Amino acid sequence: MANKNAIRLFKLGLSPVLLGDIYSDLMKPQLIGWQTADYPAVTFKGWPTKYNIGIRCGHQNRGRNLIVFNFGSEYRRIFPEWCERANQWVHEPMVVVSYGRGLHVYFYTDGPYPGSTLAGRYARNNRGYTWLETFIKTLGTGQCVGSVGSKYYNGRRFQFTSDAGYEAIPTLTAMQYKTLIAVSKSFDKRPTQPADKPAKRSQKEDVSPANDYLDCLDYARQGIGSLEQVKWNGDTFFLKQGGLLITANGHGWYSFRDETGGGLVELIAWHQALVREGAC
Repeated sequence: MANKNAIRLFKLGLSPVLLGDIYSDLMKPQLIGWQTADYPAVTFKGWPTKYNIGIRCGHQNRGRNLIVFNFGSEYRRIFPEWCERANQWVHEPMVVVSYGRGLHVYFYTDGPYPGSTLAGRYARNNRGYTWLETFIKTLGTGQCVGSVGSKYYNGRRFQFTSDAGYEAIPTLTAMQYKTLIAVSKSFDKRPTQPADKPAKRSQKEDVSPANDYLDCLDYARQGIGSLEQVKWNGDTFFLKQGGLLITANGHGWYSFRDETGGGLVELIAWHQALVREGAC
């Protein structure tokens, strides 16, 4: 049987991504090259019907570009105020999807944008381990989100929270996009570095270029380092950074905490961003 979810998304001009069907793979892209692939409709006839289907952010199959605002920790407190302020600039109904632990808000943009953490705060447990609680981040080029009907790690399924569906995704002007970014950053609780005092650089921040590493696995072992586990299918799971998975061939990766992934270049950029934020 054809994968009807993927076909439905494709007909709406979105770019489907084949995800997994078991806990650790529910949000993990299954096909190499999904970040840039433009699949023809016939491809979806071979995708398993019980697997989750995601939506690629960034470039879509009709030439548009998708950005998703992801509301995570404390979304129940933050989203109502964010939405009230955003509605002053965006007058069309917003497409909002819930996945149990947060919300996704969809927009088309005039060009591709990378994902970015916009607001959050640092938390520390009694053992002294510090991590970033993300309030708001964007998911853009090289990232994907679960589509409505797919199952999340907590057992909840992605679902629309209003009558506006994927066919009604608003398009932002460049000014509207910059305004929503600024609105989102106003919720940030992370400490800022004084302008007259340069930030300390850690040794891990000064990583070598991508061509100095064999692949993602080589970089993860040298640049990140952590207790690792090899899964039954050959994937390597690193316990640090909230769950980092390196594919069996070593060329791809996925972060379960940040719901992002890609190749070696994206891995280095992602890790450097965490270092700069002080999250590792």
